[in-house]
Amino acid sequence: MTITFSAFNSIRRSLLIALLMLCPLGVHAATVLRNCFAAPGDYQVSFINDLVASNNRAGDVLTPPGHLVGNGAAINAQCDCPGTMSASTTVMGYVFASTPLSAGVPGYGRLTDKIDIDIDAYTNAINSPDGSGLFQIALNAYPLTSPVSKAESINSTESSETVCSPATQPVAGVASRQFKWNVIAARFYIKVPILGQETIPSTLVVQSSACLYYGSGMCVYGDAQPVANVWLSGALSAPLSCTINAGSVIEVDFGSLVSSNFRTQGRPPDGFTLKNVDISFHCDDAAISNYDKIKLTLTADQGVSDPGEGFIAKMLGRDDIGVRLYDTNTNNIRLDGTMDFPIVLDASGNGIIKFQAAPVATNSNKPAPGTFEGNVTVKMDIR
Repeated sequence: MTITFSAFNSIRRSLLIALLMLCPLGVHAATVLRNCFAAPGDYQVSFINDLVASNNRAGDVLTPPGHLVGNGAAINAQCDCPGTMSASTTVMGYVFASTPLSAGVPGYGRLTDKIDIDIDAYTNAINSPDGSGLFQIALNAYPLTSPVSKAESINSTESSETVCSPATQPVAGVASRQFKWNVIAARFYIKVPILGQETIPSTLVVQSSACLYYGSGMCVYGDAQPVANVWLSGALSAPLSCTINAGSVIEVDFGSLVSSNFRTQGRPPDGFTLKNVDISFHCDDAAISNYDKIKLTLTADQGVSDPGEGFIAKMLGRDDIGVRLYDTNTNNIRLDGTMDFPIVLDASGNGIIKFQAAPVATNSNKPAPGTFEGNVTVKMDIR
């Protein structure tokens, strides 16, 4: 009997110890608060930047300093709180961030045909208008299939800011706790050099969800509610950078002319050989892949003597003689700035357009003897 009793007692004590190990006293799971946010807030980030040649090449990355902060209203928490909450309850939380952007180049999401983007989200910024001091949430996969989470910073108890709806507040009259998930950081990847302006349409770049809880433990993504959408819009601009004739004036000298050879109004003098006028130019890297967006125009500085056609450039102080330009097929060239010419650049950004020039009489009389001079401005800009 004594031996049997001792064995039973030992077994019972072993079972008791095992039960205590499985159910430690004084430990409670987290209490997740429900229905805290009525609908996600929308935040609008606008980013406008001018590029220079040194950061406007394929593969360049533009990193704006600091943070990009979206405009939008704060969100009030209005949870259905249980009666076990008290004035001293500290509410904690997690924010989960993701992005709907599709894959761009490795490590970036697609933003436009010429720009991809890599984004960081941040924790609640209600007390950080410029985004400083927040926890970063790096969104480094596109598309992002599993939201990334961070613990929200805690700065109040229910007695100072409540997350509860008015009907379930443990302390009446306490101000609602507010949130803003409106801060991002971004890096812009230049896939194709930009010429002119690349518009970024309003694009949803970050979606945040959050859950609030108290007690030991934590909440998980399945407990979270959508709380914020961050939209990005704006533009990246790059000016056209081209040099015409290496920055020098193109001079055309017609030499000595015989007045009596001007027999027909608007026509070169008899026996005159058209003078070649070559307009060479060089443009930077951005223009090489976008040369179809460049136009070249010619405008007579003193105006034209035939406004209906615009073919004859006026000369300084002379109304009896002018200058016409022709293309290599002897077609007339308008000199009133309304005609633009196709631009072709080689791999080094160089191009040339060939014209021919001739003096002409502007009326039925022969031009008076003497010198004449005029100017035509060559202009290149973006279509």
